[in-house]
Amino acid sequence: MEFGSAFPGSGDAALFWSEMARNWASAFTFVAALLAGLFGLFRYLRSERMRQTEQVRELYKMFFEDNRYRRIRFVLANAESPEYAALRTELATPGMPQALEGELIDLLNFLEFVTGLTRRGLVSKADIDWMFASFIDRVIAIDFVRAYVLRQDFDELCAMARAADKSRRK
Repeated sequence: MEFGSAFPGSGDAALFWSEMARNWASAFTFVAALLAGLFGLFRYLRSERMRQTEQVRELYKMFFEDNRYRRIRFVLANAESPEYAALRTELATPGMPQALEGELIDLLNFLEFVTGLTRRGLVSKADIDWMFASFIDRVIAIDFVRAYVLRQDFDELCAMARAADKSRRK
């Protein structure tokens, strides 16, 4: 008597259990691959966020801790100072940039770089807005600086300057 004949209509029992084990193994492999993929995605997103945080920290250090932009930041913040009036005069005078205009150009290039990073998705817009939005808004709010930005055609800052011009006209 054959083994298959003892179980009418069931076929070979060894084949049944073999196929059952293969199905469970396939299901387990699929679940393990899915979990590994999710874990990898989680790790990637976490490391990407850490990279962006490190970039933002470096931008913070460059802007607030380094002395490179300190003087021009204080000049722009103090409209009553003689340096503020000197900057206005320098921007209105054609020719090679003077000292304060050069510092302003450096600052505007930095802000251009920062806003470009967000537009390209390399740094979170929320992080940049948290750190620089109020300062960028204050710089663009100064009429002669805004006119200078538009004249010099800073790509990223021009859109903000145009929007500020439109809102002032309303």
